[in-house]
Amino acid sequence: MRSISTTVTLPEATNDTLALIKAALHGVARTWREPGDRPWRYSKAGVVTTDLMRLEDSPRALIGQMDRERSGPLMAAIDACNARWGRGAVVPARAGVADRRAWSTKFEMRTPRYTTQIDELPVAVA
Repeated sequence: MRSISTTVTLPEATNDTLALIKAALHGVARTWREPGDRPWRYSKAGVVTTDLMRLEDSPRALIGQMDRERSGPLMAAIDACNARWGRGAVVPARAGVADRRAWSTKFEMRTPRYTTQIDELPVAVA
């Protein structure tokens, strides 16, 4: 079995989905090999985030600064649409049209979210 990974460092903390997609695609471009160039098959991919912090508490980059003032309202609008019409109602174009996608997000291995999602708190039954 072979495991390939890469690390992409962002110039500053962000919650901008489009910036995160761009970083993920950069990581894929660094590790991807065409079928004839590689002796292995790709089976899955994942993104691991590190050094998480509140956006308000994060330092700003001097060079390559991200435009938070522009991306903030866009991300808020996308979140509001998805909250109103359901998860995935508005997605970045790079994700593709839902009924034509051959993939879907899997949550079986996701870390429990009961520290941030009150409806997912474990319940003790007597």
